[in-house]
Amino acid sequence: MEQNNKPVKYDLTFAREIYSLENGSYIKQCMQCGMCAISCATREIMDYSPRQLFNLIKLGKKDEVLQANTMWHCTSCCTCKARCPRGVPLVDVMHDLKKYAIENGYADYPQAAFYKAFWSEVAGRGKVFEGGVTGRYYLIRGLDEVKKAMDMKDVGINMLKHGRLPLLPPKKVKGMGNLKKIIRKAQELQRKEAR
Repeated sequence: MEQNNKPVKYDLTFAREIYSLENGSYIKQCMQCGMCAISCATREIMDYSPRQLFNLIKLGKKDEVLQANTMWHCTSCCTCKARCPRGVPLVDVMHDLKKYAIENGYADYPQAAFYKAFWSEVAGRGKVFEGGVTGRYYLIRGLDEVKKAMDMKDVGINMLKHGRLPLLPPKKVKGMGNLKKIIRKAQELQRKEAR
């Protein structure tokens, strides 16, 4: 059996893009100890542990990173962050990776649809209306998901009967104009930092 002795070529373009994200530079601090992996409650269902994902980023493996389910299975429990000896804010890095994946068309996971639906609801009302998030989620996921939702209608009806799910959306927060200004300013700052 012949071994491939070609040197590994690194494409640092992707790594540099990730490092330029708000919390991306923390990835460079990872010393690959594995504390995040053993601390993570969802590691068994992840394609890669956080440290493995960080290593793939350093290697420039864009498709492998962005198609992985790792960041989508992060529950934001912060156990990894609390136990990391280098203080890497892993949860924040995972949120940046999710946003990057959505912006770059790698968001096929149902969690990505939820993120989009949740954000639209909050940005539009200033608070969350569960019915609005649910409706947006199913519209983003498509007709097949809407059919699945209809199979769960009895759960929704019971929640309505017991007052656990409001029928009508809440009023928008006071000062919606100010909230929109804050959102625009934050997005503007983010674009400037990305340049």
